[in-house]
Amino acid sequence: MYMKKILLLTFISSVLFMSSCHEEEENATVSIPIASQLIGKGTISSHSMPQQNIAITSTTQWNNFLAALDSTYNVSGGFTEINIDFNQYMLIVAFDQVYNNGGHSIDIMAIDEAAQSINVDIEKLLQGNTTSVITQPYHIVKIPKILKPVVFY
Repeated sequence: MYMKKILLLTFISSVLFMSSCHEEEENATVSIPIASQLIGKGTISSHSMPQQNIAITSTTQWNNFLAALDSTYNVSGGFTEINIDFNQYMLIVAFDQVYNNGGHSIDIMAIDEAAQSINVDIEKLLQGNTTSVITQPYHIVKIPKILKPVVFY
């Protein structure tokens, strides 16, 4: 009788353990990498833009952004494209702070689609201090339009 109770208790414990493992697998965050296309990357030195990480999802937002960016020099003239179909695409924009020396970068390293959001990993691969010039790094990429909030890391 005692042995039956131990076996029953072991069986119940095993079933509970297995079901809890299965739940954790279902709740695990799955993210899918999103391919991006470079629109522009570099530094501006003629004027400053606000330090910002944003998603641009409309022509109006893009035109306002370009007007501010190109207010002194035609920065967008070096972009791979400026006519974006915002019905199919959106832009991910990273603008770093203004630095008193050159050699800095801001880099969009990865963009992933999670269940509830688009996650953007931004890093600063170049730490600067190479020249005595005021610079502000930027990086702009195009991705397929996805109707989820964009979260920057």
